[in-house]
Amino acid sequence: MTGSPDGRKTATHLATAMRAAVFAIRWEYTWRVLWAPVAVAALFVGIALTDILPAIPDFLHAAALGLIAVLFGISMCGFSNAFRPISGEDAARRVESASGLKHRPLTALFDRPAAERLSPDAQTLWLAHITRALQSTERLAVGAPKPGVAGLDQLGLRFMPVLVLFVGVLLGGADPWPRLLRALSPTGGVADTRLVRMDLWITPPAYTGLAPSVFNGIGASINSSEGGRAATIAPRSLIVPVGSQVLVHATDAPHQPALMLDQQAIPFERLGDAGSTSYKLETVIDKSAAGREKLRLMVGGSELAVWPVRIAPDALPAIEFERAPSTRRDTQLEVTYIASDDYGIKRIDMAIRRPNGQPVPGGADEIRVELPVSGDRRDIRTSSARDFSSHPWAGLPVQVRLYAEDTAGQVAESGSVEVVLPERIFNHPVARALAEARKALNDPEPAVIATVAESIRELSFYPMRFFDDTVAFLAIRIAYSRLTFGDGAADVPSVQRLLWETALRIEDGEFALAEEDMMRLQEEAMQALRDGKLGEELNTVMRELQDAMDRYMQALSERLQEMGLDQLPQMPNQPQVQTQDIQEMMKRIKELAESGNRQAAEQMLAEMQRMLEQVRQGMKMQDTNPAMAEARKAMDQLRSLTEDQQKLLDKTFQESRRREGRNGLQRPQPGQSGQQQPQSGQPGQQQGQQGQDGSESGETGSPSAVDQEALRRRLGELMMQMDEAFGQIPENLGRADQQMEQAGKNMGKGEFRDATGNQTQALQELRDATNKMAEAMAQQFGAQMGLATGNRPSGGGQQQFDPFGRRNSNENGQGSSVEDSNVDLPSTGEIRRAREILDELRRRSGDRGRPQIELDYIDRLLDIF
Repeated sequence: MTGSPDGRKTATHLATAMRAAVFAIRWEYTWRVLWAPVAVAALFVGIALTDILPAIPDFLHAAALGLIAVLFGISMCGFSNAFRPISGEDAARRVESASGLKHRPLTALFDRPAAERLSPDAQTLWLAHITRALQSTERLAVGAPKPGVAGLDQLGLRFMPVLVLFVGVLLGGADPWPRLLRALSPTGGVADTRLVRMDLWITPPAYTGLAPSVFNGIGASINSSEGGRAATIAPRSLIVPVGSQVLVHATDAPHQPALMLDQQAIPFERLGDAGSTSYKLETVIDKSAAGREKLRLMVGGSELAVWPVRIAPDALPAIEFERAPSTRRDTQLEVTYIASDDYGIKRIDMAIRRPNGQPVPGGADEIRVELPVSGDRRDIRTSSARDFSSHPWAGLPVQVRLYAEDTAGQVAESGSVEVVLPERIFNHPVARALAEARKALNDPEPAVIATVAESIRELSFYPMRFFDDTVAFLAIRIAYSRLTFGDGAADVPSVQRLLWETALRIEDGEFALAEEDMMRLQEEAMQALRDGKLGEELNTVMRELQDAMDRYMQALSERLQEMGLDQLPQMPNQPQVQTQDIQEMMKRIKELAESGNRQAAEQMLAEMQRMLEQVRQGMKMQDTNPAMAEARKAMDQLRSLTEDQQKLLDKTFQESRRREGRNGLQRPQPGQSGQQQPQSGQPGQQQGQQGQDGSESGETGSPSAVDQEALRRRLGELMMQMDEAFGQIPENLGRADQQMEQAGKNMGKGEFRDATGNQTQALQELRDATNKMAEAMAQQFGAQMGLATGNRPSGGGQQQFDPFGRRNSNENGQGSSVEDSNVDLPSTGEIRRAREILDELRRRSGDRGRPQIELDYIDRLLDIF
């Protein structure tokens, strides 16, 4: 039977069922014994995780541990029953019972015949019995183990430890081992437990501009015994820049606390005598801490708080040219650059050197200027233009390099780029010669000095070439004398300055000198704001700048008059900056600086510089603008024609009055028409009599008629010029031509009264045409360049604009602020409030009774201002 495949399969199936039955019975034996110890152990773990035992008195703690130990010992009684042997009959009965077999067929398989030798009939009968038993075991089952614990624990006490364990895991699952250890130690309980409290301040360096991180009231119950974790703070990643100051105060600490940066321990210092429980730690995070990832506060063996941290070293700034420096507006050097830093760029400098390293005569070996830094200082992408035409190196090849300094004082530099420093091109030959002489003196060799001296001496021989200007003549002779009889190279700087000012005077007169003086003082004022100057120093700089602005405005007014732009009308929607506006702006800049808002003051001054720069460039463009020259020529001719027409009208009116008086006519009274009828006779009869007398010429060849015809021909020529230059002729000029023609005809007939009316109408048309042409020029070329002297008139729409022509946010003039895309300036009320806060900070800084940490914080705030 067992040798057949079916027999082997049946045997394997039966063996598997028997082994499963043995395992189920063993589990039932074991669990009947183990459930009680497991329940007691779960109860202890749950209680330990709640951290209740260390909080109760030691004797109660010990009693609780003893009770748990007794319960655990009792629960272990009968543990040997779990390992008693299991017989085959026990397993067979388990399988028969679980499978629902009748007549115990598995038992039959283990039976043996009583007789050793069976008869053939008996053997056949025995085999039939075994076969029937095997057939009944085709579907065997073992069933799930049934320890019967419910019968042993009819009150369900086994579920109470599970509930206690669940609560314990919720409360102390994050740090189970320290709690378990404290639960097993019945000494140092509630009598020696203290509520430790810590306050932590992490103050980043001032250069980062970051706010301090403050953690107050970090506390937990710490046992005086070693070990255990008291409390944690929810993870919060901290960025700690290198150089940050860390200050920690601890009170009621049973052991010396320590601050841990990964595995590096920084101990606290005890405050007071040896029995004091107050500690303090004050340290600085240096570069050696870079790479640390965890900051912990420890008390003895307990971890009070922990944070993930990133120690951030300050990176070097970066700066580079976005494109090569170029010339803008003829005389400006424009640089476009990109700069970046992790905490912000503090300043950007541009250094200019000659390729051969030769210094400025009598000066430094480089030009060093600070470029404006505004907006997002961490990522800068901008351009800046500076006018170096007044520098002796203008027109020479130079090397340009940029330097960026971050808020931590680290400096980075860009590569150098070689360019030709833009220079001013003078139109006047004498001014151009003086500029070339100044440039040649940059290499002050004796031969060069002698050549330059001889060239400027020859210029002084012909003063008519520079308008017989005595000041220019004397300046040229002085320059020659210094170069010839002076100390050689030592006098070159003063001679270069003198030659430049003389060239400006010859080219543009006093306007150029006033302009240069104003630009120089603007730079000084900007530097004073950057250096944080206050009080009398700032007042002196601002006062000098105000005086220079006044001189510039006066010179500009005279320059506009010379250019014929002084009579251009003001456009309705184009605001002007008045002298009063400049004064108010200066006052506002000083107030902003004194209130600590230096950046806003710099922005406002820079905005004024940009506005005046637009005026300067507009003046230069109009000096060389052919269309502007043609327009000014046409305007001058039209004004001259209008004046001549006015004179001819006066002459005709006088002639008309003389004729009317001779013929006994009444003189027209004010308010009466020029066509008033005579007291007697008809006009035609009187004219005929005049013609018969021959006392006055009634022909077209009369002097007045000839003069009128000449004016008409001039008007025709002017109209043709305007048509060629501008492509159109004002309608007023056409009507004026018609009135002039009619006036000539009337004068040819001797009708001077009618001619007077025609001339009056022609004069009005000429004036209207002049006004319209001036308005057109104002729209095309700028109405007085947006500047005017004097004070702004009260009332009107001008009150709605600030000094830069932008509409005020508050049109009643109170508390308005100047804002655009680049400037955000505080209102007057905000400035006053800032000053009050500053005064209060200074008052509190003088109160030395305040806590030292508060005084340090106030001092840091005052350092900013």
